[in-house]
Amino acid sequence: MTIAFFGHRQIFNEQVIKERIEKILKEYVCQNDAKMLIGCHGEFDHLALQTSINYKKKENENIKINVVLTNLSYLNKDELGFSRVDNYKNLGCETIFYDIEEIHFKKRITASNKKMVDESDLIICYVDMNTYKSGAKTTILYAIKQNKKIINLFNESIDLYN
Repeated sequence: MTIAFFGHRQIFNEQVIKERIEKILKEYVCQNDAKMLIGCHGEFDHLALQTSINYKKKENENIKINVVLTNLSYLNKDELGFSRVDNYKNLGCETIFYDIEEIHFKKRITASNKKMVDESDLIICYVDMNTYKSGAKTTILYAIKQNKKIINLFNESIDLYN
């Protein structure tokens, strides 16, 4: 099973969202070999990544965590000689770059999220569907058209589409 995570840059009730992610991982991953696709731009992405890493360490070493990067600058080294890619590898994650360099930089995250949707069996997101316009909402609408199973953690109750 492949699970994609993405959502808004800012989240509210971080502890509640973390607990919901843990519950979903226990329910859907169990002892199966799973692959996670997780963005790297906002608070929800970081929370999903940290929660997935902790789940992997405690519950199932066989899951694969892939951090989806949207900018080749992540390969640049810092003053200590490490790149963001190196940091993710040190956390036990792999990194993925989709072929999106030709896309305008403001649309790369949404394009990358759509590619994650295409590869996934389950979408776990944090998206306010009442937002007028956002990349996360655009991606969820795309996922609905693709008939993907979606769990939206934004609402108090867990919504499941399809």
